[in-house]
Amino acid sequence: MSEPKILLEEWSPVCNIQAVVEETDRCCYFYLWVKPGMEDAVMKSCWICNTAAAPDELDVEGMKQGIAPAMPKEYVSHDIGGIKLDADLLKIVWLEEGNAAALLSEEELICVIPGWSGYKGFWGYSKFVKGTTPCAWELTDALPVIGERVERSRAFWDWFEYEPDYWKITQSMHMEALEKFYGKCENYYAIDGEEFPPKALIQGAKEGVIYGITAGVSLISMPDVDMWYGEEYREYRRIELGFAATAVHQELCKYMYSFLSSLAAYPWKENTFLGHGHTVPCQRIKGYEALLLINPRFVPGLEMPEYERCMDETINLLWGVPITGEEYRFAMEHDIDETLKHVRGDIARIHIFDGNPKFADVG
Repeated sequence: MSEPKILLEEWSPVCNIQAVVEETDRCCYFYLWVKPGMEDAVMKSCWICNTAAAPDELDVEGMKQGIAPAMPKEYVSHDIGGIKLDADLLKIVWLEEGNAAALLSEEELICVIPGWSGYKGFWGYSKFVKGTTPCAWELTDALPVIGERVERSRAFWDWFEYEPDYWKITQSMHMEALEKFYGKCENYYAIDGEEFPPKALIQGAKEGVIYGITAGVSLISMPDVDMWYGEEYREYRRIELGFAATAVHQELCKYMYSFLSSLAAYPWKENTFLGHGHTVPCQRIKGYEALLLINPRFVPGLEMPEYERCMDETINLLWGVPITGEEYRFAMEHDIDETLKHVRGDIARIHIFDGNPKFADVG
C-alpha cells in the first residue's frame, strides 16, 4: 500500500480541531482530529469514497490495525471501480459552532462530520454511501437539514470575512444594551487575548451593585446544544456571562472577572456548552467552591440586559452565583428546579453576591 496523501487540511476558527482529507490507494476519508496531541484527543472519521475497486466485505482486521477500510461494494453508490477527488475543488465549511465540518467538492456537499459524530456508532454522512455502515451513513435523507445548516454556516463565516466592522457593530449593540441596564459603562476590559473572536467584559453599577458582563461571547454559538435542546437549540446556544456584587465586595470583582474571562472560552476549548443550572468549580472567593450558572429566562423576575438578537438567535445571559461547598454538593445531586426551591431570601437577587450563602437547608 502506498503512503496516504493529504488532499486538504484546515484548522477550526474557534476550536482546537484539525480537519484533514486523506487519500490512499483504496479510499478517501474525512477526519476531524479533536485536541490533537493531547491525552484526551479524539479522532472522528468518515468515509468519503473508494479510490479503487470496492471489496466484497469490510476489512475488519485491517481496521484493528488502524488501516482505513474501503467501503464494500453493496454500500457504494459511485462507480464500483472507484473515483478520484480533485484536491483543487475541495473546500471545508466549518459549522457555526466550530466543532463540526462539511466537505464540498466544486460547491457540492459530499461529506459531513456533524457535532453528534461519535455517538451510537455514527460518525458522519457521505454522498457516496448507501444505507448505514460503521464508516459512514447515507447523506440523502439528512440533506434537507444538514444542507441548510451548512449554507447557514457559510453565510455566517462569510460575514466575518466581508464585514470589516463586525466587531464595532457587535460592540455597539452590547454597549447600548448594558447602558440601558445599568447606566454608564465604567470600565472596559478586553478578554480575548488577541484571539478570534473579539470579546470584552464591561463593568457598570447601579443601586449599590457592581456588574461585570461579557460582550462578544455570543458571537459564536456553543457546541452540542442541539443534543440537549432539540429543535429549540438555536434559542440557547449563544451566551454572555455576568457577575454582580454589592459595592462592599468590589475588590472581589477583579478575581471573578478573571475567572469569567477564562470561562468565556471554555465551551470551544472543551467542545461542550454552558447553560442554566450548570456548576463550575471556582475558588476565587474564600469560603466558596463553585459557580452556579443561572439564566434569567428561567427565573421570573431575575434581571438581565435586553439584547438584540444575534444572527436571529436569542442571547442568553448566565449569571455566575458563587456557592459554598455544601451548596455545590447539593446542586450536583439535584436538578436546578429543586435547588432553586431552597433559595434564601428574594430569588430576584440570587445573582448579587453579598457575602452570604444563597441557599438554606442544603447542608
